[in-house]
Amino acid sequence: MKNSAPDIRIENLTIGYDGTPVVNNINATLPGGGVTVILGGSGCGKSTLLKNILRLNTPLGGAVFLGKHNILTLKRKAFRCLKQRIGVLFQDGALLGSLNLFDNVALPLREHTRLKSSEVSKVVKAKLNLVGLEPFVDYFPNELSGGMRKRAGLARAMVMDPDILFCDEPTSGLDPINSAELDELLLELKESFDMTIVVVSHDLASMKTIADHVLVLGEGTALFEGSKESLLATENPYLRQFLDRQGQKREAPRLTMPPLDPSVMKMDCTRYLGDQDNK
Repeated sequence: MKNSAPDIRIENLTIGYDGTPVVNNINATLPGGGVTVILGGSGCGKSTLLKNILRLNTPLGGAVFLGKHNILTLKRKAFRCLKQRIGVLFQDGALLGSLNLFDNVALPLREHTRLKSSEVSKVVKAKLNLVGLEPFVDYFPNELSGGMRKRAGLARAMVMDPDILFCDEPTSGLDPINSAELDELLLELKESFDMTIVVVSHDLASMKTIADHVLVLGEGTALFEGSKESLLATENPYLRQFLDRQGQKREAPRLTMPPLDPSVMKMDCTRYLGDQDNK
């Protein structure tokens, strides 16, 4: 694991909405230069945590440090500078439908740099080549498959050569082959670039493939932080249930009232379909 990429340090962080906590008192250090997977079930607060780390939401308490910078106390211009060193792959790719692939990926360069058009073109094509999409520069998002849109979003997230890359559910909605290819691409990025990668996911197969470090949220708190190997060896009952994909046992539903009488239906379907019970 590389050491020059920034750590992400979370201290006593409580997150939620309208004053109501979703996850309380998170303390964790996501190591620089590796892949940390923030894991947990649906609704446990994974994406909410990501929004708070990116300062899209305001925490109810605590602090978040990206490297040496406490993002919650940075002034507006300083935080804008810090954001230029952060790449984000949103869950659906978040491509602009009115722009073709080239212009979607070029957008951050045109917004934040003084590069000439020829230089922008060179960088964009290099990043699209990185994700295997250079032949599709003129395509619009609705002409791309789901997996291609994810990779296009990744190219845009990488176009500014970020120190930190955040990925929100990158394999969500993808078939197993595309999911595996995206995992391999993230591992290639980790080996090729000196940056910290944070992946929000509930995909256990992906976590087992890409994670160096894992933070697990559940039951309104941070249940685990540590290496993938330590997580897979845990004896914690909740974590074992999650890792082993064991659902809660439920009693079979009981019918408490008779089925509807066909005579109350607005259409006499036997007139059109026949009386199936008498056949």
